[in-house]
Amino acid sequence: MKKWIGILMSLVFVVSLTACSGSRMDSSNKPVSSSIGNTETPGTTSSSGSTGKDGFIEDESKDSKKTIVVSILSTTDFYKQAKQKYEATHPNTTIQFKEFSPATNGSGVMNPAEVEKYIKQSTTEILSGKGADLFAIATVDLPIEKYIGKKAFVNLDELIKKDKSFDPNLYYRNILDNSKISSGLYVLPTKFYLQMLFGDTNAIQKSGVAIDDKNWTWSQFADVGKQLAAKGVHAYSLDMLEPEEMLNSLVSDNYAQLVDGASRKVNFDSAVFTDLLKHVKSLYDEKIISAKPLPTKDTNFRLSEIYSPKDYLARLALYYKNGTVYQKPHAAGQKSGVAFGGLQTIAMNSNSTIKGTAWDFMKFLLSEEMQSIPQQDGFSMMKSVTEKMMTDLANDAKKGTIDTGKGGVLQVSDKDLQSMKTMISDASLAITPMNKVQTIIAEEAKAYFTGQKSADDVAKLIQNRVTIYINE
Repeated sequence: MKKWIGILMSLVFVVSLTACSGSRMDSSNKPVSSSIGNTETPGTTSSSGSTGKDGFIEDESKDSKKTIVVSILSTTDFYKQAKQKYEATHPNTTIQFKEFSPATNGSGVMNPAEVEKYIKQSTTEILSGKGADLFAIATVDLPIEKYIGKKAFVNLDELIKKDKSFDPNLYYRNILDNSKISSGLYVLPTKFYLQMLFGDTNAIQKSGVAIDDKNWTWSQFADVGKQLAAKGVHAYSLDMLEPEEMLNSLVSDNYAQLVDGASRKVNFDSAVFTDLLKHVKSLYDEKIISAKPLPTKDTNFRLSEIYSPKDYLARLALYYKNGTVYQKPHAAGQKSGVAFGGLQTIAMNSNSTIKGTAWDFMKFLLSEEMQSIPQQDGFSMMKSVTEKMMTDLANDAKKGTIDTGKGGVLQVSDKDLQSMKTMISDASLAITPMNKVQTIIAEEAKAYFTGQKSADDVAKLIQNRVTIYINE
């Protein structure tokens, strides 16, 4: 579905990374010493900081006044509030945002030339050992695997284990654990979203076709689609997905098996990937998925993102008169689970000399105070905050105060609330936003889907191009 890729692509133009270096200014416009070594290469300082008494992470820099430089494409309201609130309780610490100011086409979206400039500038600064202490990122189009392979980012797992003041059990551990890349937590999500299938309950129940979405693969999804079509329900089960987009959706779910950024190895010339190619082609050959958009009433399912409990309830009523949510199918041999993606993610520079102070600010972003800020897209990482949102939603529904925007009010049942809790607890398949690797896949895969090349030939081409790219 183009929509979910579009949403993700838009995020990079709201919260993303750009590197910075050189002298810094405090709130009085006076220079302060930089916490980044200008001559060191990535990973030459302590990768995760030293531990002081009581388990707190210590800075290498002993300056009494600290400036945390946060590299960000455009400072959002979330980060503006974080700066204001954090500095109010930490008078010796300044949060300084370094923004990338692109030329846009009038819509707030960078043009391709600016995107390329942004990526090159960011990557050059990061891999040279310079840059900010923290990077507010969305990972779209940024070579995160390359940064990890060069040890440019801190493995936050190490900080979490050292810091006795941080209780990971207050948060959704499944989101943290499954956000790891190359066995390490290098990019911390402060919010997250879910990706699910919404189904036409009335049509599916009337057909009598059984669906076990907790265990189904894409092959089984195709079988269900054929059965539903044979029963006279809908001819197609999904729409609005080009074959290469569908392929990258599956690649995202299987990314860890295909790309190991830390070791700079890829696995596209394997049965894992060629099987994905063949599965995707069969979904279109057998008319399970339509590349063209269709009215919702003509499809069995709608692939969609969910950004909050209220958003979930609204989509239940939006797509079908009586909708049911299902897990997105997974590839054969892959574990089942709910697909999720991180939002407002942030990473730490391995060469920062104020890792303790920077980590404290990262923890503040996960605090109840920041996680409870209203009008923020995404589920809170803190369990108590999300659960309170669900309780408040149920109470508001009883009062009839949740407006759908169309003059009606949302209905909230105990079943709906339990469904949301189950979806979150089952979230385990991390969505990899579109990046350079997936762009290469989309470019080369077209030759297979149009019958110009075999799956093996395409896999070899992708293997070669991605290998060259991550080793540049």
